[in-house]
Amino acid sequence: MTGPADPLRLPRRLALRLLHEAQARGGAPLVGVVAGEGGPRTFLPLEEDGDLALALARLRRDGLRPWAVFLYRPQWSQAPTAEDFGLEAALPRLTASLATKGVLQLRAWVCENGRVRERELHLED
Repeated sequence: MTGPADPLRLPRRLALRLLHEAQARGGAPLVGVVAGEGGPRTFLPLEEDGDLALALARLRRDGLRPWAVFLYRPQWSQAPTAEDFGLEAALPRLTASLATKGVLQLRAWVCENGRVRERELHLED
């Protein structure tokens, strides 16, 4: 079990898939869910008008545990807002952005007591 100060651990292949999905979107935003049975193993992108609550329910029905919500906002370098954690606030948010010198970056965030803070993210082989 991980504590609040422990880094979030994400398989490198999954991190690369998230970055690839973001890059393939170009300037269009993307929302999706990272899920798995015992940890993060798969990514389910939502359609533009996709319903996050419905996607989370579908994953749970299929026996997968939601691990994080992925947010790609191409030109937005800020942390997610507390409103971004409105649904399933306990799930971390992973963000990808091109806003820092045009380099695609993957970052992790949590919301505790209405305050958003960055969490360390480790990629594992």
